[in-house]
Amino acid sequence: MDVMRIRPVDIIIVLLILVVVPLGRFFHTTKSAYLMGTPIKVRVDGYFSVLLSPHAIGEVRRLEGSFGSSIPEGEIGLVNSLAGLAPIQVSEDTFRCVEVAMEISRLSGGAFDITLGHSKDLILNSEGRQLFLKRKGVKIDLGAIGKGYAADHVRRLLLKSGAKSGMIDMRSTIAVFGKKRWKIGIQHPRKSNELIGKITLINGQSLSTSGDYERGGHIIDPRSGKAADMCQSVTVVGHNAAETDALSTAVFVLGPRSGLKLIGSLPGYEALIIDKEGAIVKSSGFNLEEI
Repeated sequence: MDVMRIRPVDIIIVLLILVVVPLGRFFHTTKSAYLMGTPIKVRVDGYFSVLLSPHAIGEVRRLEGSFGSSIPEGEIGLVNSLAGLAPIQVSEDTFRCVEVAMEISRLSGGAFDITLGHSKDLILNSEGRQLFLKRKGVKIDLGAIGKGYAADHVRRLLLKSGAKSGMIDMRSTIAVFGKKRWKIGIQHPRKSNELIGKITLINGQSLSTSGDYERGGHIIDPRSGKAADMCQSVTVVGHNAAETDALSTAVFVLGPRSGLKLIGSLPGYEALIIDKEGAIVKSSGFNLEEI
């Protein structure tokens, strides 16, 4: 699906609403939902925001059905259930998301891995858009990249559909578009009611954060199978939300020194790290603003 399609009847409804109600009320619309295991909000600016924001939520719901490893009838669920038996042809979105994940795995030396240490068992056939896990019991989990991919996908479709500006807030990943400047607070990993600072996101930028905010030890180093413990939190900013989502996890696993080296090798990406002692380390281009 390349564009969020608006039916003629939808246009008529919006025009009738605009005649009756002051225009200002419909310059922006925010819709919320709980999808992909997190609360999400989609803010859309423009004349048709009242129609586009629900469509955006619907697209995230559709991707959730494809990406969820715990959904047996979903694409990733089927790939996992047929591990060692047969390849599965998947949608362009699912295949692309896995491709991005595998590239971040390669760049990070396996610190990010959707197969939890079994990447050699995952076969991608780009011609047939097929995924195959060679060994039974090996699984794919897109939990550390799926939200970022969904944010990117929705942002792209909203722009093609005529939205002027907006923000897709999936809690750990935020993507913005348009001419507005968005101030985003970065939460302190140990003090739930405190921010360590804020950052301004501009047209096309994305921000992703990985950390042990709610449950320590849940980010696993796929190379060792043990909990990653060199950081309290990592925030990555860039122009591709799927990549910032995956990179924030990769840097968390790698730790400050190797993590910043990885970010430094990727043009257009910046990172802020709070190490295990609580010290702030950041790349030279990360502009942390005071509260």
